[in-house]
Amino acid sequence: MIAKKETRCLLLKTAQRLLGHEPTSQEETRWRLLQAAAEVFAEVGYHAATTREICKRAEVNLASIHYYYGDKAELYREVFRLPFLSECNVFATLDIARVSLQEALHSFYSWLFPADAEEDPMRRLFMRLHAREEAEPSGVLGDAMVQAFRPNHEKVQALLCREFGLKNPDVEVDRLTFAVIGLATAYFHNRMAVENFVPHLLGGPKAMEKMAERMVDYAVALIEAERVRRAAATGGKK
Repeated sequence: MIAKKETRCLLLKTAQRLLGHEPTSQEETRWRLLQAAAEVFAEVGYHAATTREICKRAEVNLASIHYYYGDKAELYREVFRLPFLSECNVFATLDIARVSLQEALHSFYSWLFPADAEEDPMRRLFMRLHAREEAEPSGVLGDAMVQAFRPNHEKVQALLCREFGLKNPDVEVDRLTFAVIGLATAYFHNRMAVENFVPHLLGGPKAMEKMAERMVDYAVALIEAERVRRAAATGGKK
């Protein structure tokens, strides 16, 4: 019970920072529902989770989910959007015009491989949620996560355009964007395999820090290879 209270307080603090003020009664109810839903979905999965249990844990009346989110499916999708909030993702608000390529990439990969993942109760919940969704697909996420990730994708695209002096991405930048992002997301789409085959890769703060560092190295190598290819294609002219 203590752990749940600490987690809920953490989420409400996040809400306060995002809102810029102390949450109103209605705003607090929304965030308490999100917190309770995250806990219940992580524990029993989407299909076994009941709106009654979620509302009971959030300490709100049973009609609250319908009032704030419409139905259980939309509440589930909203929970999966939480990690993409700017409060949780420094890269989303990063001014790429003011940082080096390595700094921008490190910000992106550190968001995906946070050193404090095991200490942060919300991150632990998200990791459990993703693992359960992978093992027991809910069938209701649709493109919710794709749309939530879009700002990150577009920022990586913009970073690559900056590196190659382009105003808009061309097809090669599109390919490279997916390659740079895919270096990291492959570990999440295959999380169960990673945990079974090589658990030490993502086990503990040092491993997570090292993973982010290596992702930067690999991404820079890919970007430099594309820079060389472009130079060769134009006869060495910029």
